[in-house]
Amino acid sequence: MKNLFRNCMYQEKNLYRDKTFVFWSLIYPLIMAIFFYTAFNGIMNIELEKIDIGIGAENPIGFILEEIELLNVHKISEDKANEKLENEEIQGFIDNDLDLLVLKSGVNQTVIKEILDQIKQIGKLNVPIENFDFTVDYIQSTNQRADAIIIIFYALIAMVSTYGIFPGIETVSLIQANLTNVGKRINITPLKKKDFLLAGVIVSLTLNLLSNVVLLIFVKYLLKIELFTEIKYSTLFITIGNLFGVALGILIGSSNKQSINVKTLLGITITLVLSFFSGMMSPDIKILLDRKLPMIGKLNPISIITDNLYRINLLENTQYAMKGIMILGVYCIILILVSYGFLRRKTYDSI
Repeated sequence: MKNLFRNCMYQEKNLYRDKTFVFWSLIYPLIMAIFFYTAFNGIMNIELEKIDIGIGAENPIGFILEEIELLNVHKISEDKANEKLENEEIQGFIDNDLDLLVLKSGVNQTVIKEILDQIKQIGKLNVPIENFDFTVDYIQSTNQRADAIIIIFYALIAMVSTYGIFPGIETVSLIQANLTNVGKRINITPLKKKDFLLAGVIVSLTLNLLSNVVLLIFVKYLLKIELFTEIKYSTLFITIGNLFGVALGILIGSSNKQSINVKTLLGITITLVLSFFSGMMSPDIKILLDRKLPMIGKLNPISIITDNLYRINLLENTQYAMKGIMILGVYCIILILVSYGFLRRKTYDSI
């Protein structure tokens, strides 16, 4: 236990001296959070402007359209409709036969068409429109709390939780004689690699979790975004995501003879590709993959974390949580066992 504590202290100091770890695990996530907040918050807070619409003086649904707050209704003659449309004084004109006239397609024109279609559907119920009570809600609905920017932040947190990949690479590099002077010293001492590796996993996991906490505090208290309603499962997924990142970093570090910089670049590439497929760059990409290649989403570890954070916090559904945890757990065990196999076989002709 004393040796384990000494190894943990040494590796902790070593990691905090490593500029790569400090940047990718601590600074880069904060930069990404600010970028996403700036880029998407403005989009999500767009306020709809009122739509100018023209109708004839005898239009049978004129009184209904005037009650819709989104619409500015202008009563004009059909002869002036084209002129008003060309001058963009109105976005659409509804004649007395309930036909819609527009000059171009767009959001406003689509909204007008949807409103008109709904009114026509009500008319097909054989209920006189003038007798229809539009203040009564005949459908009881429960809507899930959903916000695109929150979903993107879940993907960001999932990606950052795997950034244990960087201290994982550093940990393995310390026991490889062909990469560092420390590795040369370790390989000529009776120190067991598995003990040093265990200390590295503990330190890497702990430090990366602390960097995750810094990010979550930043998002909650500075960006004012509330992400979690279910703390227990959310914490479990973030923790096992960190363990997966550390295990993947150890595998990358132990499976090839490239320099630390090359291995770090490989780790960055892997996390970015997995994050891309999980929908962090655009939710549309994830939707497309789920429709065309659903297996990618089911196997992608970052996608598993993102989906489960979404389900348990927004949908309040923990039905698939244990399945996701088991898949990630199996990934971690396989990666660590394979990595240990690589490390055991490493020998050096000379040091």
